[in-house]
Amino acid sequence: MSNIGAQAANANSYLAIWERFCHLRWTEDSLAEERRGWRRWLQFPIVAFLIPLDDPAVRKQLQGWQQALASWLAYAPQPAQHLHITLHIVGRVNPLPWLPLPRIWRRRDLDRLAERARSLVQATDAFEVGIGPLNAFPNVLFAEVQDDTGCLRALRTGLRRALPSRARPSRRWPFVPHVTLGYWGRQPVAPLVAALTPFRQAAPLPLRVERVRLTIYALDEKAHRAELLHATHEEIIAEYALKL
Repeated sequence: MSNIGAQAANANSYLAIWERFCHLRWTEDSLAEERRGWRRWLQFPIVAFLIPLDDPAVRKQLQGWQQALASWLAYAPQPAQHLHITLHIVGRVNPLPWLPLPRIWRRRDLDRLAERARSLVQATDAFEVGIGPLNAFPNVLFAEVQDDTGCLRALRTGLRRALPSRARPSRRWPFVPHVTLGYWGRQPVAPLVAALTPFRQAAPLPLRVERVRLTIYALDEKAHRAELLHATHEEIIAEYALKL
């Protein structure tokens, strides 16, 4: 895909997401739904390849947006140290080896999984994306990731191909790169559209992508509901540097 084609696809995808959000009546409290009834027993830690956001200017802007919209978030915003772009979710870690489930990994298998991705990521040239403006899914506030060169999607595609088939199941929806900033909980959408509209024209901030991590993310189920995101535990399995 040419740069112009990548830019157009990027813009159209985010515009469609925003228009769908504007037509909703209520947001979705996915964090509560996932932990209701029997489903809470299947919320094992998530294994994912991600791009950490360490650039001070980008972090400052994202935190500023979080603060500006904090009163609309049902949960405390995503902590700065956990801000990231998800490249690919591999599955979950199984704390119960006797329980066979799809896309569930044993902890000891993750080092071999990391090695499958190492050469691909390290052979990829560092590249730049744009962070912003703001947008919304039914359940979360997020910052768009402008992949005008298509390098981010190319890295994701190569990564998926490098992994064993069990780590790259069929995609249920298109890849929409984003940075999750916070969760809405359950509330009417119309006031959120009004609050978000001024931020829809914000200029993207440049972010140079130089590192990729394979991590395990786990929420502390004992944490107070509003502090769930602040009770996230991250374990870094592997970290790769792109070519500079």
